[in-house]
Amino acid sequence: MVFEPGVKDLRLRPPTVASADRSGADPAPFSLVFAHHAGGSAAAFAPFVRCLPAEWNLLSVDLPGRMMTTGQRACRTSTEALDFVLPRLRPLLNGPFAVFGHSMGALLAFEAARALSQEGMPPVWVGLSGAAPPQSRGDRAQRHEWPREQLTAFMRRLGGTPEPVFEMPDVLDEMIQVLRGDLAIVDTYRAHPGPPLRVPVSVFTGQDDPAVPAEAAARWSEHTTARTTTRSWPGGHFYLFDRVEAVGSAIREEIHAVRRAVR
Repeated sequence: MVFEPGVKDLRLRPPTVASADRSGADPAPFSLVFAHHAGGSAAAFAPFVRCLPAEWNLLSVDLPGRMMTTGQRACRTSTEALDFVLPRLRPLLNGPFAVFGHSMGALLAFEAARALSQEGMPPVWVGLSGAAPPQSRGDRAQRHEWPREQLTAFMRRLGGTPEPVFEMPDVLDEMIQVLRGDLAIVDTYRAHPGPPLRVPVSVFTGQDDPAVPAEAAARWSEHTTARTTTRSWPGGHFYLFDRVEAVGSAIREEIHAVRRAVR
């Protein structure tokens, strides 16, 4: 079975395209948009459905080139990824919304939020997890050019991949192919031109993340003129998938606080 990439509704409802005229209609529902990590997919955030408000629309980005989107050309730069995501996301944002991204997804969430803000569609909140900001990234290794063995060792070190997968060569090869493409996005990323955000930002980290020191992640505060909050949990790079209830509760609390402040 082959699935189309794009923006998925995690509640498995048909997508609703925004109407240009909502006069007389009920208030548009709140939407939370997730952006996945390198090598991941929209489905990574499905566990969060159970701990977020039932009235929220929960949307999750699925970049092309995933294992279940065979034949789709993968994005290789952040510009290509945004050019893919934004035209598919805009029609679905018919009310207030927030964005949350993990790792590679944090970079895409940040740039999507900036782009939409410049178009007059700012999110109310941006959540950035497991990623260092542009000024803390330095000269990064070009991991998408690493040989298979080195990428396999990297996957083991970072965690998040069940050990039995490493004993399944065909599955591992497909995963490495997806990861290699996504790492090209991450390792060639530079901040896109434009002003900083003007909306609240929350920075989430794992306390033992080998890829993102907490002090580096905290520098996301330099990319918004609004307030920044930071939270961390025990765990490595994929801490949030081991602590869905806690992280989901934190997302809910941060968004509710922001929305109360602007009423």
